[in-house]
Amino acid sequence: MNELFALIAAALKLPPAAIGPATSMKNTPGWDSLAHMELIIGIEERYQVILDADEIADMTSVARIIGQLARRGLVDDAA
Repeated sequence: MNELFALIAAALKLPPAAIGPATSMKNTPGWDSLAHMELIIGIEERYQVILDADEIADMTSVARIIGQLARRGLVDDAA
């Protein structure tokens, strides 16, 4: 999970320690639409997947990102 948190932190330009399951678009000022797309691109490149529009739209928090990736068997959903 640390690798995923580091990827998210880099996309949001935050220290990795600032990232947790509760981190979301609603409570993270730097998580705007541009940062969201950078994050999605980073996830797709790292995990070698192509996310569909519904998955991308659902990934509004770290917990939801973990959930989407866990459904694909790419990460353990225990955050």
